Amino acid sequence: MARPSNTKLQLPSLETGPVPLLWIRTQARRQLLEIIDARRGKKVLILDKTVSGPISVLDSGLSELLLEHGVSRLLYLDSRPLNDPTHNQTEPRVQDISNIVYILRPTVENAQVLAQHIKACPRVGVPEHAFSVHLVPRRTIAFERVLEEEGVLADVVLGEFPLDLIPYDDDVLSLEMPHAFKECVVDGDSSSLFYVARAIMKLQHVFGDIPRLQGQGPAASAVRDMCLRMRREAPHTAGTHQSSSSSSSSGARISRAILIDREVDLITPMMSQITFEGLIDEVVGIEHGAVVWQPKDKKASEGSTSADYRGAAKGGSTLLNSTDPFYKEFRDLPYHTTISRLQAYAKEARREYSELGSKDISELKSFVKGLPKVLLLDRLSDIAAPVAEAVRQQLFHDRLKHEQDCVDSYDVEATVGFIQVRSDADSRSSPACGERRHLDPLRLEVLHSYGHEHLTTLNALEKAGLLRASTGAKSTLPAVRKAFKLISSDEETNNEPPTDISHIYKGYAPLSIRLVEVALRTGWGPLSEVLLNLPGGHFDVLQTLDSRGMPTETAFPSSPSFPQPTSPSLATPSNMAQQGHKTVLVVFIGGVTFSEISALRFLSTRPDTPQRFLILTTKIINGSTLLSTFIDTAAAGS
Repeated sequence: MARPSNTKLQLPSLETGPVPLLWIRTQARRQLLEIIDARRGKKVLILDKTVSGPISVLDSGLSELLLEHGVSRLLYLDSRPLNDPTHNQTEPRVQDISNIVYILRPTVENAQVLAQHIKACPRVGVPEHAFSVHLVPRRTIAFERVLEEEGVLADVVLGEFPLDLIPYDDDVLSLEMPHAFKECVVDGDSSSLFYVARAIMKLQHVFGDIPRLQGQGPAASAVRDMCLRMRREAPHTAGTHQSSSSSSSSGARISRAILIDREVDLITPMMSQITFEGLIDEVVGIEHGAVVWQPKDKKASEGSTSADYRGAAKGGSTLLNSTDPFYKEFRDLPYHTTISRLQAYAKEARREYSELGSKDISELKSFVKGLPKVLLLDRLSDIAAPVAEAVRQQLFHDRLKHEQDCVDSYDVEATVGFIQVRSDADSRSSPACGERRHLDPLRLEVLHSYGHEHLTTLNALEKAGLLRASTGAKSTLPAVRKAFKLISSDEETNNEPPTDISHIYKGYAPLSIRLVEVALRTGWGPLSEVLLNLPGGHFDVLQTLDSRGMPTETAFPSSPSFPQPTSPSLATPSNMAQQGHKTVLVVFIGGVTFSEISALRFLSTRPDTPQRFLILTTKIINGSTLLSTFIDTAAAGS
């Protein structure tokens, strides 16, 4: 199945975030069922693995739901034909089911496999198959051309499944396009930018036009241009299909959108994350809002009657989102803070258990009601176990030290030496460490360790700016680092409670989040010269209508009649009370890390930031997953 049926906990409610998002999941679920119900009788559903994860978060009981709608077999797309013995050993046999429904990405590889399936089907002796293919998120000419060249286009019914926005939590939307950054900067393929623009337009259609757009980077500018073109080409219907909850008050609308191109900040994804959620992603991997979970004591858990929380002992996954109150509390905290709080909660639970014999009936009832919380804590402790093991390794702390030295341009020689000793293609070295005399030995080290096949991988990394040699000109990093205060002192970092986003990375403030701070507080004006050191241009515009009622844009005024707070002291509590908490859409084109999401959540809790953030990204990434998209598939398979 697309997802184990014993996945734990619930899907997020999607009703308690900055804006209600339940309509996205409801709409996608309805479209999926319409695709399934379009074919009567039993059917086989074949999924591209890259869409099975997003589909799995449309309903907590997806397997049972599909079964109710006639899906007798659920398979992943692979090269094996439908009459392969592995598909027909058990009932119902695939070859006996006439309706075959595919949900695929429109890649050339998928088109070729689909064509092989159709050609391999026998024409006599078994029921004739009826093939329907639905492409995510839309049909492409290239896909149809492959089917036409293979001579099978007439044998399929082609459709679309516009599964674009995937809500993983009340404040996080993903387009699930892991290769978007690589496709834009290396391949010159801007199709992912079209999908980003279409997603923004979809949100505007529900919540109304976003008054103000700000952004930095070439991809951000391209998405802005596409949005304007789409507004002009489509009827002006934004906000006419608002959900009942979003239309009840203007406070639920999106006040501005800030577009950040990943190319502007390539350092942050390469930094090791130290938040609880970020470390889980780095060590174990969070895919589609879930993580593989194995309790520490498998034998004890297998004999437990607590099936709701212990069923994963035989293998499975558990959802990680805000429905778990403890995870919601811990996920954005530095790991050491999370562990201390977990230990404190565990001690309290043990104390209550030891005093169980002295409790009366009413106290026993209260204790029993609190058992689910104990089980949730136990689950989090199991999830934290592999992370704790990684943090105990000296290599982890060495890596943190060298990463901090690298972004601070301190002791670069030692950092390069550390990378060479590790001989690790996923070395997480930042673009700041890159004189030619350092870069060439690193390239040779990788080629000797992994083979000359990875020369194309290294070339792609250089083209993207992830490997960069100094040209001899003065580096712009020190000016950017100083202007945006990317490095904080130990005193500022260790404040309790924390007062700056730099505590998320133990002294390093992500440039992407600093850009959001600047956009909100002062606009680009005061730092416009420094911004010239970053890739692409910046913009700050108002979305308006011209005298004929046609969509247009005007530059955001910087006159005194449009004052903005230039320091936290100007954002007084009385002003914030009048403004209320406005919703800001932050769009990360090319991916965002869990720690950057944590930094935005932290910003929304500060008294000088009266905003709530809705995050839209092409994919939630870390350094390893970002680099993996650059690895040449032929080299990886060799």
